Amino acid sequence: MTPPYDIAPFRRAALVTALAASMHLAVSAQENPQASTPPDAPMRAWTSVNGNVVEGSFIKEEDGRIFLKRPDGSIVATTRAKLSPNDLLWIDARLNPEKVAKTESFAKATQLEINKMEGHKKVRRLILHTYTKLTNNDRDDKMLAFLIRDAFSMYGWQFISADCYLTKSGKKGKIKEMQFMPQEPVPLREAVQMTRDKFTLALPDPTIVKEISQDGDTFWEVQGAPPYVSRILLLVDPGTQNIKRFDFTFPPPGKAAIR
Repeated sequence: MTPPYDIAPFRRAALVTALAASMHLAVSAQENPQASTPPDAPMRAWTSVNGNVVEGSFIKEEDGRIFLKRPDGSIVATTRAKLSPNDLLWIDARLNPEKVAKTESFAKATQLEINKMEGHKKVRRLILHTYTKLTNNDRDDKMLAFLIRDAFSMYGWQFISADCYLTKSGKKGKIKEMQFMPQEPVPLREAVQMTRDKFTLALPDPTIVKEISQDGDTFWEVQGAPPYVSRILLLVDPGTQNIKRFDFTFPPPGKAAIR
């Protein structure tokens, strides 16, 4: 008769092996982003700020990096600073849909559309970047002073105002803020086109605007501004819901805008 064997040691060994394996799998899942890929993550085109396009499905955002899974199964990582505004809005809507602000997307207007934009036709085109390069705005015969003085007669705006950073000597230096008020409030779609055309700004196409509240007012914040502009806000007229002012903020001297 075969003597009985104590199988408890074998059971304990098997349990230890199983626990070790599960711990290894857990560690692998943490180290390998692919292991945590949501099953419903769609494959889509991701566009970098320099125009490069990559096909992939979103895996996760962690420690400042965004992980994407390519069609061949490989994993690539990037950062928010390198992705287009459309991609960032897609990620935010997926991770925090209840917190995503109202957004609108506007492609470049056709010439036929532009011909129907009355506010667009009234104002003169200027190169905003030229004014941001000015470092001494204390004298009244400088470009900025002429722009403000001739806001209506030459440029077609109801008024233009500006504030400047102060130099060490207390004089007006680099431009800090500029505000442009149209003769009449203009529709949001027209305002976005004016932001692109009338200030000669290289904005993404389509241009994304996000609704925000600030100091009791409602604004549309233009996404994807060039690095010499910190922020672009379009102030909403509460009566018409059109845009009644264009606000630009610029980084301090020697610094680029933080994205």
